[in-house]
Amino acid sequence: MILRRHESQMRPQQARRLQRGSGVMAVLLIVALLGAAGLLAQGDLAAMARTRAQARSIQALAQARAALIGYAVSYAESHPGEAYGYLPCPDASNTGSTPLGACGARDLGSLGRLPYRTLGLADLRDGWGQCLWYAVAGSVKHNPKPLALNWDSLGQLRPLTQEGTPLSDDDRVVAAIFAPGTPLPRQARPASSGPRCPGSDNAAADAPQFLDTAYATSFAGKLDVVQGTAASTSSNDLIAWITVDDLFGALRRRADFAPYLGAVIATAASALATRLGDTGFIADRTTLVGALRVGPLPPAAELGLTADHRDAHDNWRDHFRFAACADGSACIVVARSDAAGTAACRAALLFGGERIRSGSQRQQRLSAAERADAAQYFENGNADNLLAGVPAFTGAQDFVPSPALATRDIVRCLN
Repeated sequence: MILRRHESQMRPQQARRLQRGSGVMAVLLIVALLGAAGLLAQGDLAAMARTRAQARSIQALAQARAALIGYAVSYAESHPGEAYGYLPCPDASNTGSTPLGACGARDLGSLGRLPYRTLGLADLRDGWGQCLWYAVAGSVKHNPKPLALNWDSLGQLRPLTQEGTPLSDDDRVVAAIFAPGTPLPRQARPASSGPRCPGSDNAAADAPQFLDTAYATSFAGKLDVVQGTAASTSSNDLIAWITVDDLFGALRRRADFAPYLGAVIATAASALATRLGDTGFIADRTTLVGALRVGPLPPAAELGLTADHRDAHDNWRDHFRFAACADGSACIVVARSDAAGTAACRAALLFGGERIRSGSQRQQRLSAAERADAAQYFENGNADNLLAGVPAFTGAQDFVPSPALATRDIVRCLN
């Protein structure tokens, strides 16, 4: 009993000693950790913080990029009567929305803040709490629209490393998104003008304080955009970009894209077929070559298309060539590449599919001269026959977006 009482008396004392020992050990552990952190240098902790912030920035860039592509591939649904592929103008006044009017003249690129409200996003920030910025090529911006927008449209943006090495060899980079990161020593970022993004309501004035390169907010020609690194003291902007193939690659995955393009072809063919008896109309828009009168597809306004067909028609017009028998007979023989048989036609409407990207038949549609060259659109003898006025063409009836079939010519017989 004596022993038991002694043990019971000792237990609180031992517990207190153990508690004091545990506390000392905890303090020593904290000191050791702090010491280790000091030995590892403050730069390592800063690097870990930068890594976490960079990851958040990359996530924000990816979210913005996906939203922009989604905007382009659903544009016709949100803007009835208009075509697909357009990207919004940047936010110029810190409202989160694209402006109601135009952003510069036609074909000029534009730079400002990302219009996150227009894209249906929350107040999207990078890993350092800064709103994203955005540049769009004049070839895809929605106001004012380009004269033509399709999968061959050129870009105006050229992503580069800090050393000037190109990050993409694609001539069709049509948009870039910027995560500004922390301010550099030379930057004095204005305070927020309200509950919106940091900065004033003037994106043009704010741009040099948020973006590390002296970008113009309205630009012609190419704009070099520089990929920075989070740790850099001279260029820490992180960028993502979008090519026209990104936009039309997403469109191709829509089940209704091939029928949509088929409707563009069918509408043009129907409108032209009704004008075959108008010799003056045909003669004014074609050139006599051999047995044929050959020319481009007339604009929607000249064909009298209704407003809901005009935008799509004019966007794809450069992919078409028209050929009619000079004597008005059904002299043209059209052979189907996707079925047996031929047809005798008074005229033929040819649609060049996607460009062939490799091999001996590789097609380029970069310059005005290349886009005027039938060989950059048509193959299997069709280009040669157009140039020589030979009344024989081969092609499929309908466009199919699969890689194996997307480049083949579509030929419609008109009578």
